[in-house]
Amino acid sequence: MGIPVETNVVQIPIRRESMNGLLQKAYVISIALLMCFIPVFGKQLKSREALMWEVVEWQAEAPDHSSNPFDVAATVTFTHEGSGSNHTTQMFYDGLNKWCFRFVGTQTGQWQFVSRSKAPGLDGLTGLIHVTENPNSLIKGFIRTVGNKFTVQVREASDLRAYVFNVYMSRIKHPAYLDEFGSDLTEVEKKTRTYFMDAKANGFEIIFIHVNNNWFKLGIREHQQHKSQNPDPKAFAVLEKIITTAHKLGGRVHIWAWGDESRKWTPIGLPGGINGKVDRRLQRYIAARLGPIPGWTMGYGFDLHEWTNTEQLNSWAAHLHENFGWQHLLCARGHVLKGPHNINSYDGFGRNVPLKTTSHGPADYKEILDDLNSDKNRPHFYEERHSYKRSGFNLDMDGTRRLLWWETMAGGMGGFFGLYPKSPHPYPDPEQLLTHYIFWHENTRFLLDMQPANKLTDAGYVLCSASKLHYVFYNEDALSVQLDLTSAVRKLPAVAVDTKKVYREIDLGILESRTQKWKAPYRSDWAIAIGNFDSRN
Repeated sequence: MGIPVETNVVQIPIRRESMNGLLQKAYVISIALLMCFIPVFGKQLKSREALMWEVVEWQAEAPDHSSNPFDVAATVTFTHEGSGSNHTTQMFYDGLNKWCFRFVGTQTGQWQFVSRSKAPGLDGLTGLIHVTENPNSLIKGFIRTVGNKFTVQVREASDLRAYVFNVYMSRIKHPAYLDEFGSDLTEVEKKTRTYFMDAKANGFEIIFIHVNNNWFKLGIREHQQHKSQNPDPKAFAVLEKIITTAHKLGGRVHIWAWGDESRKWTPIGLPGGINGKVDRRLQRYIAARLGPIPGWTMGYGFDLHEWTNTEQLNSWAAHLHENFGWQHLLCARGHVLKGPHNINSYDGFGRNVPLKTTSHGPADYKEILDDLNSDKNRPHFYEERHSYKRSGFNLDMDGTRRLLWWETMAGGMGGFFGLYPKSPHPYPDPEQLLTHYIFWHENTRFLLDMQPANKLTDAGYVLCSASKLHYVFYNEDALSVQLDLTSAVRKLPAVAVDTKKVYREIDLGILESRTQKWKAPYRSDWAIAIGNFDSRN
């Protein structure tokens, strides 16, 4: 029988602490590192400590297996002792006769686990994990959904906050393809940090990664350029380093699994083709290895109408969801996937009426609102890349900024922005996009119960919470904004922000529960936040 060996990949956040806190952390880290090298005899593994939303890993051996090691089946069920909630995940092969399994806490308290497998060495492993609250407010859990809004899990899985979902790509300065990151994990972390900090400087916190056939051999995008039928652990190590690095910084990663068949960036060339034996092996490996890691969502690829169909896409998504121990949101551009953990993704737009500043994009706010209202049971995502002045798009600075505000003011449409290889670089006024980010993300003004309420103004758009304690008014090219606050349950504080400038709040004082008009100091695109968002419901 193999000897299970414990390892720990808990992410350690960087923050200022007292000397006592630092000494305590040093002790915990020392113990954790020591545990990495101490084999644990028998099936009862030592108890572990973990912070919420940080991943813990164990290793085990199965020397007597006779099949493809990537097909050796072993599951591990983690059960929360207080609530009885559980997660069942699979082990994954990591080379050198080593199988691993991972856990991430979704509730504080005591968790226990047990493994099941026909392979000696992988069956009957048990243990305990004690999860405590994560003191780093940057680190959050999985992206989830409530109705047609994206949400993010905060302190625990039940603590859901509305989330503005916007993806950033900069093919000019940063790698987008997995193989461009290389295999040196130290360099991968550096490149990811640089990429993420550039995204933040431009008002985004989700970066984009494209995998293709790197799944099977790191450095290869085309299916005809490799003969591997097994997932490449080195490629997964690079991808998870990107995900965990961004997550520790408070960000996320949106992955495209595949590309298009004209470039051979698909699973069509694998033995058995799409959803065949080799592809299914990969899907199970993704679920086992990446499933317990928060901080990512996945789209199937692009130009899907050219090389796959809705039936195949739903089969792919269903198989992943069936094997995930912790669910992740999936999407397929231009197709509707069934089930509760999928995003309605768009590869084009309904009316496609070009404006002066946009083309090949939503014609206006109303089109975005119509798309969001077409299905109120799941979130929506414009997965076409609205890159700055991309050929055929002509999305300039005004168009980019206003599209971001339209999507949020319509109720939370997801978007995809950044710089295409032929885009002018950089954004000429990145502070405008950063103002959008600070207004919504850093000040947490996008709330779960907010809905469009445009009748509360004579021009522009309004979001209002069900509690009537929080309002956001937005009006473009305006010298004034009409505010109908007759529904407000009490007097409320208000600030105005010029969306075309560096973020700065103009204090409007306390507003009465009546209709009134705010006169702006000059003409611009104005956003007004009304209510105390620090004490939101």
